[in-house]
Amino acid sequence: MALETINRLTIKYRIEAFAYLICNGWELLLKAKIYNDAKDRAAIYYPRKRGEPLRSLSLRDCVKRVFQNENDATRRNIERVAELRDEAVHLVISKVPKDVLVLFQACVLNYHKRLFEWFGISLSQRVSVGMMTIVYDFSPEEFDLQNPVLRRQLGRETVKYLTKLQAELREEFEALGKPAEFSIDLGYKLALTKHPTDADIILGKSASGRMTHTVEVPKDASKTHPLYVTDVVKQLQAALSGTESINRFDVQCIIEVYGIRNRPEFYYKGALRHSLGQYSQSFVSWILTQYKNNKQFFNSTRLTKQRKGA
Repeated sequence: MALETINRLTIKYRIEAFAYLICNGWELLLKAKIYNDAKDRAAIYYPRKRGEPLRSLSLRDCVKRVFQNENDATRRNIERVAELRDEAVHLVISKVPKDVLVLFQACVLNYHKRLFEWFGISLSQRVSVGMMTIVYDFSPEEFDLQNPVLRRQLGRETVKYLTKLQAELREEFEALGKPAEFSIDLGYKLALTKHPTDADIILGKSASGRMTHTVEVPKDASKTHPLYVTDVVKQLQAALSGTESINRFDVQCIIEVYGIRNRPEFYYKGALRHSLGQYSQSFVSWILTQYKNNKQFFNSTRLTKQRKGA
């Protein structure tokens, strides 16, 4: 229902409705996880007080029990969506900036991933894969919170809240190391082609028009992704100065558990046969950020890899 609602552009309250429904879905999934692990129905309830009805755990308490690291990207994503749900009780949020919609998109993908990981159920068996992609079809400047027309439509309090939220999301995304579990980073890449029908965006030359934003040009992979796995290991060993014993296996575990080969900002492999995978400096920085936020990062990643291997 959350996916159907968010993708129906004619519904005025689709943002609020999605937030309510996805939070409810997460709460039920997390309670199922807690119950399944404990094998005890009482695990999903607070201790009963005399004269008061039995109460089940709140979403936030479920999140804390399942994702115990407070800097876990999936946990922070759920908590941020829950915050927006709470604000939506008091505000009419008919339109939101890109930063919020990509937060929602990550929330959906995280749910899909955990549902399969914990219970072997694929969300794609119940809804089409296309439904899992949140509709984002509008001109960016029209949804710029500095746009006077949009500000009048939303109202002062809503604009104030969304402006603050947008800044916080961007800051936290950077601080966490830009994990896809927190927010889906969207961008456009342009290429020269002789066939305009193959392009999503067409650039032309004319007497009128306006300046574009920065256009990304093809990069030399030896500069953008100059590291092999052995280089990554050496840099981590040097940065950690013996506080952790890091080897090639640890890096391979991180690559597999976190799907690094699907993240072009971290990984590149040439099209030529027998080309070796190459990694960016950002990959090393991301690993160090994860370790800084969670000293058990390497241990937990090894255990996750071993469980998947089993």
